[in-house]
Amino acid sequence: MRIYETSNYRMFELIESNRPISWTKIDRMREKIKEKNLTSGYNIIVNSKEAGQVRYGTDGTKFPIVDGQHRYISCKLEGQKFFYQVNDDITLDDIPMAASLQHSWKITDYLHHYTAIGVREYQQFVGYMNRYGFPPSAALIILCGDRGSAKLHDLKRGELKITRSWALANNFGDATDSLGKYITFNKQARFVEAFFVAFANSDYSHDRMLAKLEYLSNKMLRCSDMRAHLEQIEYIYNYNSKDKVKLNTMRDYE
Repeated sequence: MRIYETSNYRMFELIESNRPISWTKIDRMREKIKEKNLTSGYNIIVNSKEAGQVRYGTDGTKFPIVDGQHRYISCKLEGQKFFYQVNDDITLDDIPMAASLQHSWKITDYLHHYTAIGVREYQQFVGYMNRYGFPPSAALIILCGDRGSAKLHDLKRGELKITRSWALANNFGDATDSLGKYITFNKQARFVEAFFVAFANSDYSHDRMLAKLEYLSNKMLRCSDMRAHLEQIEYIYNYNSKDKVKLNTMRDYE
């Protein structure tokens, strides 16, 4: 089927029964279109004017947009051209099923992509993550400082930066490996994040922690969140010790 290019927005109309417009999504899409208009590879699908009358009760003067309403609105607001295809084989009822078969990129997909094309920062990140068996979210905290939305945004755009020292990161990786003698979840994301907070504390002694785990490993249980893990780590670390150390803290370690 032929693909057309246009900036004549008046030729098209939205279908009332389509999903609601997400203006947050449109704001994000507009920013991306300003950087680079990729709509030539993501055609808007419309039905013919005649099919629109029968299927959606339109007046038959415009093409009803079956798939791509957010792209259409974004291009219209930015004054950008877009590409469309008239296809009466696809109805609005087909779109939810088609969407359910699509899979958005996962963090590991972005890491693979930028590693494969030779971005050194990503190669180092993935190499470290694989060496120690850390999940991506934990590796982000260890190597980049946090796993918040801004950091994820950078990762997806190919702008990931490693900000931690490699000495700290490698020492922590080795220390986490050594915990495997006592617990089975030493590479679980929330535990790794909690243990990093403790490990990065200047008063922390890993030899002391290992000595405590020799007889207290049964007290270290898998938890659903990092704060609970931190409480356990601090309790075990300070058990029967006169010099108590505050490890259950939440601050940015450099």
